[in-house]
Amino acid sequence: MSLRFEYMRIKFKKNIIKVLLLILLLFSLKYYTQSLPFKTTGNIDDISFDSEIKKLNKEILKIYSNNDKITYDDNIFRLYILNEDYNNALYYLNELKGLSVYKDLDYREIIGLSFELYSLSKLDNGHKTYKEKYQSIFNQKINCISEKSNTYLDQFFISDESKLKEDILRFIKTNIVDDHISLSNAIKLCRYYTSYIIAKKTNHIVFPLLKEVEQSLYDIKDSMIIKTKTGNEISLFYVLNKKAKQPLPTILNFTIYNRNNNSMAIAKEHADKGYHIVQAYSRGVYLSEDELLPFEFEKDDVNKIIDWIVEQPWSNGKVGMIGGSYNGFSQWAATKNLNPALKTIIPSASVGFGIDFPMENNVFNTYMIRWAENVTKGRYKKHDDSDPDKWKNLVNNYYTKGIQFNKLDSLNGNTNSIFQKWLMHPSFDTFWQSKIPYNRDFRKINIPILTFTGYFDDDQRGAMYYYHNHHKFNKKADHYLVIGPYDHAGAIGNIKDELRGYKIDSVADIDMDKLSFEWFDYILKGKKKPVFLKNKVNYQVMGTNEWKNASDIAHISNKKLKLFLDGKKLQKSIPDINYISQKIDFSDRSDTLKSFDRYKIIDSIIDNRVLKDKLLFTSETFNNAFEMNGSFTGNVKLSINKKDLDINIKLYELTADGKYFLLSSYLGRASYAKKNSKRQLLIPDKIETIPVSDTYFVSKKIEKGSKLMVILGVNKSPIEQINYGTGKDVSLETIADAKEPLEIKWYNDSYIEIPVKE
Repeated sequence: MSLRFEYMRIKFKKNIIKVLLLILLLFSLKYYTQSLPFKTTGNIDDISFDSEIKKLNKEILKIYSNNDKITYDDNIFRLYILNEDYNNALYYLNELKGLSVYKDLDYREIIGLSFELYSLSKLDNGHKTYKEKYQSIFNQKINCISEKSNTYLDQFFISDESKLKEDILRFIKTNIVDDHISLSNAIKLCRYYTSYIIAKKTNHIVFPLLKEVEQSLYDIKDSMIIKTKTGNEISLFYVLNKKAKQPLPTILNFTIYNRNNNSMAIAKEHADKGYHIVQAYSRGVYLSEDELLPFEFEKDDVNKIIDWIVEQPWSNGKVGMIGGSYNGFSQWAATKNLNPALKTIIPSASVGFGIDFPMENNVFNTYMIRWAENVTKGRYKKHDDSDPDKWKNLVNNYYTKGIQFNKLDSLNGNTNSIFQKWLMHPSFDTFWQSKIPYNRDFRKINIPILTFTGYFDDDQRGAMYYYHNHHKFNKKADHYLVIGPYDHAGAIGNIKDELRGYKIDSVADIDMDKLSFEWFDYILKGKKKPVFLKNKVNYQVMGTNEWKNASDIAHISNKKLKLFLDGKKLQKSIPDINYISQKIDFSDRSDTLKSFDRYKIIDSIIDNRVLKDKLLFTSETFNNAFEMNGSFTGNVKLSINKKDLDINIKLYELTADGKYFLLSSYLGRASYAKKNSKRQLLIPDKIETIPVSDTYFVSKKIEKGSKLMVILGVNKSPIEQINYGTGKDVSLETIADAKEPLEIKWYNDSYIEIPVKE
């Protein structure tokens, strides 16, 4: 849960996102150096502005071309609308809908519907009022489209008149220079204005019509408040499909993120699959006026909502849960006090509170302050957290000044009680343990579970914490795992074809939403188990274009490859005992963060941020291919002149053609490596053995001719706490504690063990 925005509660299919980006947002346009004259006072409601922009639009139509058919059609039909050439506009809109990229969409027929209805109503030469014309056209269209398309209707009418006006004014201020505008920006401006005039002319007509269609298909109860025994408020809405037989199982999604434009559409889509859908929110979010305390009450509040659901006449007493990231955490929190009505959960990219967020192996991350601010400011209305420079400047400020980590919120301009509370618990103590299933709690979790995560998911460690401990403490755990080449967003369902330089195997692009509801059908309705789930562990082996499966994690590999870190080599034989000396100057702050860009997964070079003050070890060339399946472990033997350090390890495949493939990584505080709930400081100048575990799980074919490479060092990054090694609470240390450099002896009988299958 680090360095990234949170995503939608239950993710739309990938194609839905792509189309909304294509149809409703701005396309990336070919850069045109040509400049066009455009003079405006900035009053977009003035008739002179309308006249000037339509003149500009005519000039664009004379010269506009684009070899990209999708981009061309998507731009040109809007330009024709602004030119009041509605026949041509409809022609090119239909051309756009006919493109093969949309051929498999359930709602292909209503792409660009707001533009279509506006154009058709403008072509009506009858003597009725405009409102009557529009209503007539709307009703004709609704009677012709499929029932499936009705689910998505309101997604094509989300343009807000006032928001568009603000966007246009901001755009004009930024992009008009000396009464001229570039061609690419002129096209964008005309797009904005076209959407604005349609919203202004039709929103007040179409929204009541959309509501009528919605009410004919669904029973929706919005803006509800449920009271807890202590009088606290939990807000929710629910969607029932009127045509489905009653009662039905209910799917619950419980989140801390305020309702967005897609929440209702997703709920309706899922209701169409034959379930009742309930969307509930944490205390202090949406309509609840309680104090917002993330992670604090889900173990109780989720079960309160489940109790409420089964009391409803439309419930058949069976509840399943779904959702990713924080919403995955909510599901696991609910299992700590398992409700008898909760029959299954499908957690994806699940936050392990205290495991991988807000700290990873007891190392706190600066992202926690950004996340806490985002959920706090966004709990009632949309909060814009899209300025990366703000956060880059904050962490660089913290880094260069060398202030205490617990002053990060003050540096951001305020005191954040959430941030401060978390910092009081640097150990994985009862504070964290009380919020999620811990040890014996897993014994009573006797429901079937389907977990999704990814090799590059920031919350993979959380997902695997739940998975491993469920099996460790419950030998009969009915727990399925699906893991592939996904980042955090991908593990929730927004799978990317190319991920930070790596083009994923085609078979990895699965429909997680479809698989999830096949699982619900299997568990809640007694249908067949999803065909995709061949066994309990289902993993995509990168580089093979295959999914493989096994009964458990132990059976995805058949041996361990043990490699010692000897000099600059990774070698199989036990080396003579020796060491490499290294000195780290924590007072050097020249390496500030340049951007929040993530490390590339595959590249022809290794990012300098990875190599800074690190040691590099390379194996011999492998004569045969093999699979790395699982998480590497190891022991690092060292002695230091201080009491603590944070260890950073990255594991790469160096391919025969000179490419570096990031396989896995580890970040951990040495003083917690043996027990994350109790700090055990190192003794200066004594040789210590630091166990390495909780590394990132991966499955990849290591090609013949490749080598493995380990980069080992001490974490010294603006993104995390700086551990100066005094033995004090790391959140209280400052650059004043860096006067004496850290001196390390890395002993070459240190090793890593890699799970492989040959």
